[in-house]
Amino acid sequence: MNHHSYQEIRYGYQSLKLTFEYIIKNKEWIYAIFLDRNDIVFLGCGASYWASVSGAAIMQKKLGKKITLLKAADVVMSEDNYKYLYDAPLFIVPSRSGKSKETLLATEILKKAYPDHRVLSITMFEDNPLMNMSDVSLYLPWSEEVSVCSTRSFNNIYISVLLMAMILKGEDLSEFDKFFAMAETIYSKLDLHAADIVKKMENPQVVTLGAGVQYGAVIAGAYICVEMAQWLSSFYQTLEYRHGPIVTAKEGSWIFLSSLNEENIELENGLIGEILVQGANVVLFGRDRDLNGTINVKVPVFSEELRGSLFTTLMQMIAYHFSVKLTLNPDKPGELNRFITY
Repeated sequence: MNHHSYQEIRYGYQSLKLTFEYIIKNKEWIYAIFLDRNDIVFLGCGASYWASVSGAAIMQKKLGKKITLLKAADVVMSEDNYKYLYDAPLFIVPSRSGKSKETLLATEILKKAYPDHRVLSITMFEDNPLMNMSDVSLYLPWSEEVSVCSTRSFNNIYISVLLMAMILKGEDLSEFDKFFAMAETIYSKLDLHAADIVKKMENPQVVTLGAGVQYGAVIAGAYICVEMAQWLSSFYQTLEYRHGPIVTAKEGSWIFLSSLNEENIELENGLIGEILVQGANVVLFGRDRDLNGTINVKVPVFSEELRGSLFTTLMQMIAYHFSVKLTLNPDKPGELNRFITY
């Protein structure tokens, strides 16, 4: 397939491998930037914010301390609400372009409000202004897309934060060796699953469900359908879906559920039963065992954090194939801009 977006999604693991090597090579900078920081604050907008939703949850889980998450637009539009909150803060600011207007404005506001700050940015574009505002800038140019939508850049931000959290905690990274050894096979199978599912989708309601460290990845999975396929999609925390939104599940709906861990299987099964009764289609992700009446997209046994990234990849492939089915241009959907500078 000739679309740039297909290549960027289908072979996204290649850029993840480069990011893995880069983070390992620069881990001393990571130790240094986190040293003596009392508060850790994520700041982002767009896809980078959704990566931060999972990133903050991952760091909170692994480091055992409260991590704060801010939308750049909220800081810009309600500046006074974000003064006097943090002590010796580290602002982690992921941004594909490093040029987004509200990210730059919010970063400047927070730097002025907290003279004892540090800024760690994660960017892909060369010579971007956010890089120049940072104490440490993780620069991942191999993650930048030619196409408009954020696909492999999202996954590289997500993996960067996961790796930083694992390094800071002193965790074994051998799972990534296993992942990269199997990545081509995994991505090929995800692509086949996505293409097969899209063949069955006709004017669907698309909903993604997930929880915990995967929640930001699940949100990004819905957003890419909105952006690339220009198809309104929804996302909910897994169990929150049954508190009202489940009423919209119906024949023709496609509900994609990223399973968090074995401990929650029975709770998830109860929800799935309710959805199936209403005639909706359910696609499970991250489970070993099949469940009657559902489609189960299986992947090898990985941590719940790594599976979150793979769920986003599946939804990116769904969005791509659905876009093509609708005869749209997945590389440049509508008048969508790659980043906002006005």
